[in-house]
Amino acid sequence: MFNLLKSDMYRLVHGKMLWVVTAIVVAASVFVVAMMHAVSSPEFLSMTASAVDMTVTAGDDEGARGAASGDETEGPAAASVAAAAEAVEDVAENAAEAEKGAASGSASAELWASVAEDPQALSEADFEGVSREMRTFTTPADMLGDSVVSGGMLTLIVALVAALFCAQDFTTRFARNLVMDRRGRVRYYGEKIVLVGVLAAFFLAVVSLTSVASFAVAGFTYEAANSLTDLLAFFGLTWLVIFAYGCSAAVIVWISRSAGAGVAWAIVVCSGFLGAAVGQVLLSLAVVAPWLGALEPWLLSSCVQDLGAFAGALLGTPAAAPLTMVPVAVQVLIAGAVAAGLCGALALGVLRKRDL
Repeated sequence: MFNLLKSDMYRLVHGKMLWVVTAIVVAASVFVVAMMHAVSSPEFLSMTASAVDMTVTAGDDEGARGAASGDETEGPAAASVAAAAEAVEDVAENAAEAEKGAASGSASAELWASVAEDPQALSEADFEGVSREMRTFTTPADMLGDSVVSGGMLTLIVALVAALFCAQDFTTRFARNLVMDRRGRVRYYGEKIVLVGVLAAFFLAVVSLTSVASFAVAGFTYEAANSLTDLLAFFGLTWLVIFAYGCSAAVIVWISRSAGAGVAWAIVVCSGFLGAAVGQVLLSLAVVAPWLGALEPWLLSSCVQDLGAFAGALLGTPAAAPLTMVPVAVQVLIAGAVAAGLCGALALGVLRKRDL
């Protein structure tokens, strides 16, 4: 098995796929930080406030003209004023979402509330203060949870690479040159599972280092540092969930012998899209059968969102899973281990009986 792992590592390192995907991941991580830097800058906040001020002023002017011209224009003028007021309310309500990934949305919410009341009353120092607060994360783990884990990019990337690489063994007939007895198949599938774990660790490290460096260059800071235990819990559980998703994509390829099936599984399932849809269905059915709603936190997609939301304090979060009332860290550990274990059982127990 060790020789197979060395062979696959050589093929990955000397091939194009790993480095092309790595470059895309690094570029995407830098782009996310650049967008957050731009959105949280004092200049952007001031420009947005000015735009809101112009909208309100235009609405007021239109209303005044409508009132002066009589009843004939009263309806459109009122509608214009109402539209302007609604635009201001939308800006205030969506401010926290626009700064997703920042440590605190309270400062920005207060800013837009002030803008709605009197845009011209704000000074440059106000915008700088809000910008500084928006660029301060609670802890480094919270930053990684918001920017790296929550979107599902890592699970998608690892699953795609795992699916494409495993499919190459069948398209190039590499698997046919291996030992065909059952012991040889166990070594083959076991080595591929180890390789998926290596890929999960590699991309987690690349994205984490890129994000930390990019946020530092952009001037983002932290209120406090994480303990070593919290960091180990965060990285360990994140790796486990990514590993489970990657193994699932590999199993789909081994069952179907198709790269297309693996890619489709990665896009639909490993991105979290299907899990989110299933979660909504379970929560909707909870009105009829409450136990169905209790299953939603145990979905891998829910675990990804929990890792993003509670990244800085996974070990200190209260019991959250309805079925067993276990803390979030234990919930993610159980769900990830079960998913990875099922994939391993399929590969080493069922698929090993099938010819490569």
